[in-house]
Amino acid sequence: MSTITPAADLGHSHDDHAHGHHELGFFKKYVFSTDHKIIGIQFLFTTMAFLLLGGALALGVRFQLAWPWRTLPVLGEMLFGLEGGQMSPEFYSMLFTMHASVMIFLVIIPILAGAFGNFLIPLMIGADDMAFPVLNMLSYWFMWPAIACFGASFLGGGDFLNGAPAQGWTI
Repeated sequence: MSTITPAADLGHSHDDHAHGHHELGFFKKYVFSTDHKIIGIQFLFTTMAFLLLGGALALGVRFQLAWPWRTLPVLGEMLFGLEGGQMSPEFYSMLFTMHASVMIFLVIIPILAGAFGNFLIPLMIGADDMAFPVLNMLSYWFMWPAIACFGASFLGGGDFLNGAPAQGWTI
């Protein structure tokens, strides 16, 4: 008489068999992820880096307001050798404009829509993921050409001091 032995008795479990699922590699899992939580974290870390850049630009603006026509510490002699290390009015306008642009377009908007929107909204509504996960991933990666344009605007025609927009916000 033959008996049928369950798989559990043979030492096999249901989880031992691969059901078409495999472990994703590092780049697929963390760099080019379509998971809304990973994309939200990517936006968060990127905006935190640009928060530091915007904060450094704000320090330059605040230094000029606090001590006008004083030598700028650390970078003054290197950037403003012809002016005796003092920040020129044109550079101040450029600094103010670029600080505001970086903070608005590379910090505030991406952290609200990208980081918090991607991470929290699907969790709040009970969705497993965003509706179009690949498009969601591309929304993060299309931010990098915009960052490159911001970087190129600092350099302008290759001259850092005169290349970035220097009109200010109140003219």
